Amino acid sequence: MTGPVVVTTQATPGAQMPWRERLVFAFGDTFGGGSAATIAVLYLFYLTDIIGIEPAAAGATIVVSKVWDAVNHPIFGMLSDNTRSRWGRRRPWIFVGALLLPLAQALLWAPIGSWTSEPAKIAFIIGGHLVYTTIASIVLVPFASLSAEVSTDPDERNTVNVMRLAVAASSGVACTLLMSALLTSYKNGDIGVMTLYYVLVFGLGTLFAVPLLAVAVVTHERAPVPPHAHLSVKAMVEPLRVKEFRQLTLLYLCPALTLDIVTALIIYYATYVVRGVNTTVFFGIFFVIILATFAIVGKLVTRVDKAVIYRRLIPLGLVAVAGVAFYPEHGPVVGVYVLSGFVAIGLAGSQTMTWVMFPDVVDAGELHQGARNAGSFSGLLVFVRALASALAIWILGITLSVTGYHRPQEAYAVARQPESAILGIRLSLVVWVVVLMCIGFAVARTYRLSRAACAELTVELAAARVVRHAVAPEAGLNALPTFDESAWDQPLDEPEGSRAQGPGAAEAPR
Repeated sequence: MTGPVVVTTQATPGAQMPWRERLVFAFGDTFGGGSAATIAVLYLFYLTDIIGIEPAAAGATIVVSKVWDAVNHPIFGMLSDNTRSRWGRRRPWIFVGALLLPLAQALLWAPIGSWTSEPAKIAFIIGGHLVYTTIASIVLVPFASLSAEVSTDPDERNTVNVMRLAVAASSGVACTLLMSALLTSYKNGDIGVMTLYYVLVFGLGTLFAVPLLAVAVVTHERAPVPPHAHLSVKAMVEPLRVKEFRQLTLLYLCPALTLDIVTALIIYYATYVVRGVNTTVFFGIFFVIILATFAIVGKLVTRVDKAVIYRRLIPLGLVAVAGVAFYPEHGPVVGVYVLSGFVAIGLAGSQTMTWVMFPDVVDAGELHQGARNAGSFSGLLVFVRALASALAIWILGITLSVTGYHRPQEAYAVARQPESAILGIRLSLVVWVVVLMCIGFAVARTYRLSRAACAELTVELAAARVVRHAVAPEAGLNALPTFDESAWDQPLDEPEGSRAQGPGAAEAPR
């Protein structure tokens, strides 16, 4: 199916998204931020201390599901890249996935702790997690790809993505605090497993699904794409040929894995290492500070290179995380809270920048490869992240087992841990973070897409699209000088004489 061969020749087309569309798109990342925080904070502890399986086995179940998660992300990326419909390439997938999210939540958090067979528990956990990761991929890969396509104006795209990441961070903060509070209530015996289950399934399931349904209905795709679909396994790994993408992958992995590790370990840290620490307060300080930086980042990103914002304060964060890891067991807990604030300040730039860099890397890939396959880029990016996250959590589970971690034998109980297990928690926290963020710092120093380079890239890309016969995924949308709702509903196969034309648009030669 082909549409009108119409492209924009303007290098800087100006703002294209109404504020309503910007807000709807930004709030679509409620699921991306909230689900990641919920799983990072609660899931490993849920498996070991609530469902009641060995830490190493719990880590292994996560590895299996993450391997599948890693495999299906590039697949869904390729499929969404090659979808052609009047609703665009990404939004049909987002709509279907959003409808299935409550089912995914129900399977992921199934309350099977009363089962007597550990193999049966493990089998169900793996199956439920596989279903969850599949449905999550149906949503997350097209949504991540859409972040590079809602506008062809670089400045507007930067603004919208900062807004999106601010919503994701806010959702992460809210879900982190909620999970921490629920876990505290559970350990105190104030709520039972079923109450926890209902909140996770019905509460979060609705919270995550509704904004994504709005995204599918309200937002639009404006970046030109080739008129014909080309399904190819080779396309899934094609982004690796782009140096900027290889750099972005490392820049993305380092802070993402750091956050995974901190959020997974802090529950154990507060329960067994520095027992007076309130995880709700710790997470609240950490994430609220990161959230507060978005206003600053939104201003800086229009004047300062993104790689500079990424790396500038990393050394401060590393010193602070070492302070948290080796904090005296009986020291005043306020010191941990202060240090958590400095950790957040030090890591804020790296936590906010990678997905703001992503559209620039997709532009570079389109220029180098002659096709805009944002789905393959985002799918492969999350593929690598999922494998690395699975490996990290698995190693954490093995570390807990090897160092002698004792799982509770009864509900609501807190087991007494040997010194070896406590040292394992401390070392895991500091070593992982220092190694990862030092790698991120080094890569950021060599990142090539500065503001000046992105400006040149935009001009070159506009000219290349004319030669390549690029076409907007939603008929006629890219040809409009300003946003027009009626363009969204034009059929893809419209007569030759009915093609929309506008200032800055040129009909490519046949």
